[in-house]
Amino acid sequence: MTGVLVVIASPGDTSEERAAVRDQINDWNINNGRRAGIALLPWLYERSAVPSLGGRPQSIINAQAVDRSDVVIAFFDSRLGTATGVDVSGTAEEIRRAHQLGKRVHVYFSNEPIPRDADLDQQVALRAFHDELEAEGLLGDYDDPADLAGQVIRALEHDIDEAGWSEGPTNRPAKASGAKLKWNHDHRKEQQGLDKNGKMKYRTISNRLAVTNSGDVAAEDLTFEVTGLEDTELHVIPPSEPVTIEADSSRSWVAIPLSSGSIQIDASWTETGDPKTQRWTITI
Repeated sequence: MTGVLVVIASPGDTSEERAAVRDQINDWNINNGRRAGIALLPWLYERSAVPSLGGRPQSIINAQAVDRSDVVIAFFDSRLGTATGVDVSGTAEEIRRAHQLGKRVHVYFSNEPIPRDADLDQQVALRAFHDELEAEGLLGDYDDPADLAGQVIRALEHDIDEAGWSEGPTNRPAKASGAKLKWNHDHRKEQQGLDKNGKMKYRTISNRLAVTNSGDVAAEDLTFEVTGLEDTELHVIPPSEPVTIEADSSRSWVAIPLSSGSIQIDASWTETGDPKTQRWTITI
């Protein structure tokens, strides 16, 4: 699936709108996401911002959200917000930064009645900001949170179609990552009951040196040498000629430990014609 990061930007008097937009996006994901191959990821400051020192608060939010976003949805009710030192409000700064970075930006203003206790200065500042943005593009308006949420979904569906996000990644085959070899000493025993002294007896059922290739490319013409470290001895019956370890497969050889400790394995092989070598140290 393609993840589309949608930053929800708005002043603090829009909690109902923020909840409505978030819920509508989540509902869209459940009803349409799997079929479209899209996951709309709503980013809201109160849920997603990570506290961090080392910069201006709004610049930290910009780095965590706006700069990484695919779409910015911004809306205003009766307040513009608090100045950041760079712009007239945090939401205004997010809108301008997103636009400068070439992000998709949709801005909406409320048609709801102005609260009787509304801050007049905020109203004046909001109207001035509205008029400024109006000269730069098409603005939206909404009658209530549900109306806003519906319009946001329509805008996001427009973005999905226009950007081609629902087309998903190309059908190019994934680049092979190569062979991934891992060696181990497969030494297993099973219980055989008690001896005459009442101690548990064991029987060895496996004593082998094994190599597993968890990669997506075969390790061809594999040869290897085993060296004991610090007087460790492991008697191995190796293959008489080079072997191939196919992708997602394993091979093993009889290996009898004559003492415990660590051994070193030096292996050589080729991957699609390219020579490879590697050294491992394992415990026996």
